[in-house]
Amino acid sequence: MAHRAGFTVVELVAGLGLSAVLAGIGGVQLVTLVSGMRLAGAARTLATDLRLARGHALAAGVTVDVMLDAAGGTWEARERGGRSLETRALPPGVAFGAVPARGRLRFDGLGAADNGTVTLAAAGGTRSVVVNQRGRVRVQ
Repeated sequence: MAHRAGFTVVELVAGLGLSAVLAGIGGVQLVTLVSGMRLAGAARTLATDLRLARGHALAAGVTVDVMLDAAGGTWEARERGGRSLETRALPPGVAFGAVPARGRLRFDGLGAADNGTVTLAAAGGTRSVVVNQRGRVRVQ
């Protein structure tokens, strides 16, 4: 009897079953990865906007407030008592985990700031954006 090349039905079913399990595990990991990437990107964007607000305060010699709206998932940089500089929203799946008690971060005309930590949360974990008294911004 000659040997035929190919797969048996049992081998085919086992191979399909194994590939389905691996695809399911990969899909779950992909969702976690995307969530983590959105969180990291949102933290970097917020930190960048805080640095720009500090830079504007220094350049113009004015006080700039960054108002954080936890319920709406947005933040807005504006000159104190004046015009809006920037408004942004958090990406889908990312929310404010914690904001400063006053709901804002303030930079004065010399670049100094109120101490504050803003925590962003998503399914992939949390990231914190920290502002110190000198107005330095870092992401943890």
